[in-house]
Amino acid sequence: MKKLNRQRCFILFSVLSLSLFGLLVIYSASCIYAWKLYQDPAYFFKKQAFFLFISVVIFFSTLLLDVEILRKYNKELLLFTVFLLVMVLFVGKRVGGARRWFHFGTLTFQPSTLLKISFLLYCADYFVRKDILMKYFKEGILPLIVVAGFIFSLIIFEPDLGTVIFWLIWIFSMFFIVKVRKKHLLFLIICGIITCGVLIKTHPYRFTRLMSYFNPWADPRGSGFQLIQSQIAFGEGGFFGVGLGEGKQKLLYLPAAHTDFIFSIIAEEFGFLGSLGVLGLYFSVFIKMLNISKAIGDIFSKYLCLGISLIFGLEIVINVGVSCGLLPTKGMSLPFISYGGTSLLINYILLGIFFNVTKEHESAFGLR
Repeated sequence: MKKLNRQRCFILFSVLSLSLFGLLVIYSASCIYAWKLYQDPAYFFKKQAFFLFISVVIFFSTLLLDVEILRKYNKELLLFTVFLLVMVLFVGKRVGGARRWFHFGTLTFQPSTLLKISFLLYCADYFVRKDILMKYFKEGILPLIVVAGFIFSLIIFEPDLGTVIFWLIWIFSMFFIVKVRKKHLLFLIICGIITCGVLIKTHPYRFTRLMSYFNPWADPRGSGFQLIQSQIAFGEGGFFGVGLGEGKQKLLYLPAAHTDFIFSIIAEEFGFLGSLGVLGLYFSVFIKMLNISKAIGDIFSKYLCLGISLIFGLEIVINVGVSCGLLPTKGMSLPFISYGGTSLLINYILLGIFFNVTKEHESAFGLR
């Protein structure tokens, strides 16, 4: 048990360290922008600090939950999420041509983030219930694809293709883990690629964004502007960085500097070494979470923890990949570091579920 406790303590203190580091970088990245909008350079810092406090409280509260209750009502939770996804299409506030958020004064809430909990629980329970049937397309795979397809259609109507692609990658990864037949997995991947290709081709702004990924300099003041500014930040940072608070890209050059592109600010101000340190800590946390997940004996708990690990891992890869210019632009926050109260809260709930489940199954490690 001592070994398991050390691993869990490492994960917790690493995540708290990343969150506190995130506060520091959020203040540095947003102070000019916050001053321009609210005449308060610490506006975003104070909001994130408040949500971090709430998130930590919720994290410890989640440790007291009976996960079996969440499993029992996973369908109802998913239906509630679907209801919110439908409602946001009608009463959500339109921002930049998209209806993805509910607005409550200065607070915003994106219902699709709830899928990290509801869809995760539903899939983990589904894989256990179907078990052997997952080898068969019609009886095992198809019903889940129909449910996922309906949910993803609602998200596409917002529109938010990036979130759909994220979940497609996640669900295909989970299919691989539950040992879906390779021919079925390959067929689904091909169908997913074709569908995404059609959705990109039939919407000019998506196609333009994809083309700017291949050559951002073709439209340096338009679709390629954000990616170019991000790459400039990496170049300016060099090996050691320009120093905390000394970065220039946050001076209203790099859009979303404190949210989706916060890793670019880290690269500029802390350099290659600082960026490598952050990625190294993320990698260590991810590997330890995977190792703990694979050692759990209970199948539902194993799938639940593996799913949580994959959510964090994919978010990190996508965010960093976009910032570096390795992946097309997609609005994805950097877990525990990027500004965003809802995202931070949901991530701490996921972490709480992970700790809750691994606490219940310590005997699976042979350490009791």
